[in-house]
Amino acid sequence: MVYKERIQPPEPSTIMPTANGVLDGIALFDSFTRDERAAVEAQGRVFDAPQGHALMSEGTEAQSLYVLLSGTVRVVRNDGMGGQVEVGFRQAGECFGEMALVDGGTRSASIIAATPVTVFELERDLFLSLISPSPDLLAKLLRELSRMIRDVSERVVREDLERRARIAESALARHRAITQAVTGLAHELNTPLGVCVTAASHLQDLAGQGIEDVQEPAALLQSNLARAVDLVEAFTAIAACQHTGPLEALDAREVAEQAVALYAAQHPQTAPSVQITPGPPCPWLGHAAHLERVLHLLLDNVRAHAYPADATATAAADASITLAPALLDGKAAWRLILRDEGVGVAAPHLPVLTDAFFTTARGRGHKGLGLAVVFNTVTGPMGGRLSIDSRPGAGTSVTLVIPQEV
Repeated sequence: MVYKERIQPPEPSTIMPTANGVLDGIALFDSFTRDERAAVEAQGRVFDAPQGHALMSEGTEAQSLYVLLSGTVRVVRNDGMGGQVEVGFRQAGECFGEMALVDGGTRSASIIAATPVTVFELERDLFLSLISPSPDLLAKLLRELSRMIRDVSERVVREDLERRARIAESALARHRAITQAVTGLAHELNTPLGVCVTAASHLQDLAGQGIEDVQEPAALLQSNLARAVDLVEAFTAIAACQHTGPLEALDAREVAEQAVALYAAQHPQTAPSVQITPGPPCPWLGHAAHLERVLHLLLDNVRAHAYPADATATAAADASITLAPALLDGKAAWRLILRDEGVGVAAPHLPVLTDAFFTTARGRGHKGLGLAVVFNTVTGPMGGRLSIDSRPGAGTSVTLVIPQEV
């Protein structure tokens, strides 16, 4: 249920006299004296609300502060598709809507009674009429509000970091599981495939000696075995290469330039034109083979997907590479961005681009393994992070953040 209007609370069923000290123990009013709290209580009212009642509605004008005296309320937010997402709870003794006392803006969430509740309501206009003549009260309120906002901000940041860490760990675990399964499968297939390739070669030799009956099946067997061998090699590549040799003192920009030049030499007719932004050296302690492999696979992706065969790139270059200093987990790193101006990627595909076997071009013979290898290499032996940003018709940016010392 989505609430579009400000819903007035029901008529009070229980009025608590100010002598009972309903604001005693409430953090927002802790710095107030007993007489000051009594003056605030006199400006508000206490009422009961049944389970399911909406005390506040997202997007409506903020007019009151509420203090939950008993019961529990749910904090929900609209999800943009007509539904609501539960983001938390508030328990007895907690406040909500306190920012209304300062800015009188709109509600950022809806508050719904999860149980029957007793609530103290303080309207903003009445509170301001009480506190405006007293700079001391105003200073106390602002001090407490600042503390509460700081606590909430720290909690939100902490929860967001924890959520991001869980998502990253889940993605890495998924890729590790796929890597282990595919690598094991490739290992098990290697021996029988080798035997079959040898047998097919022998059949071809027999066919060459004039035994015509075996010519056609031998050719068919050999061509399909070649496809199977290529697939197993691609499976094996998902497990990112691990160098056991010593790290090399390299220039990441120079390695990128050499990788692009090598790719162009290997694909003279189809390699995209790549402009590498000039700049100072980028000292990097790592293995050149990792970065070369990643860039070659990314350029494969540009060549196969960014520009349709019947289209001509409008940019000065089919792709560009920039390198700049960055931080990764507080340590010095390099940010490398490979950008094309091609057709882009549909939004639903972005979260699964690095999943093994995901491809939108299976009909053209693509297996969907390239970006899985890139992800495993960057986040594995290179110790970095990978992100992809794209919109249909607006090109694609692939960002690598790799530590300067692996």
